[in-house]
Amino acid sequence: MDCRNKRAIVRAERIKANGGSHTKEEWEALLARSPTCAVCGRNWPEVPPRPDSRYKNTWTKGHKIPIFHGGSDAISNIQAECYECNFKKNAGKLKTSKDHVVARDQDRFSRAFCFVLKSGKEIYPVKMKCRETGKIAFRISPGGTGGNTKKASEEVDETTMMHKVLLDGYAVRCSSLDGEVNGLYKAGHRSVREVRRSA
Repeated sequence: MDCRNKRAIVRAERIKANGGSHTKEEWEALLARSPTCAVCGRNWPEVPPRPDSRYKNTWTKGHKIPIFHGGSDAISNIQAECYECNFKKNAGKLKTSKDHVVARDQDRFSRAFCFVLKSGKEIYPVKMKCRETGKIAFRISPGGTGGNTKKASEEVDETTMMHKVLLDGYAVRCSSLDGEVNGLYKAGHRSVREVRRSA
């Protein structure tokens, strides 16, 4: 068995474990409503032809939250992406330090609010999994000296996290949905433009 087949088997097992599914009709309907790449915004004709001539389309099926990080295969987690953006993804980027890793469940992001960075990127509070205890929770810190260390942080539920971050000025571990940006952020952080609450 070659490495591509092994990767396909591992991926299929992850999709099954994560749950969610979609039909061919749901995907075709989503694609029909997607004239551009959800990541870079280019129209499909603007994307260079794929290097492998066996593939005629420049669009691919992408997952908003990668399967590797617990993303569901439900249509709500699917988007149309150009092959270049899809192939540039590095699912491993959501991993962090030796003390903690991003939780592998698909509900790890809080959608109650997000920080909008000056770059326009949206980042969301994210649950972390403690290697030592296995606990999955939002990690917050009062900030300041040592605020980024595990010792200075608290592991809390979403309600407590929202109160301490939005009212008491705590920082919280955040990540963008694509995993490109992650770290400790709070309102008033030099790179945060605004706090956007969900409707």
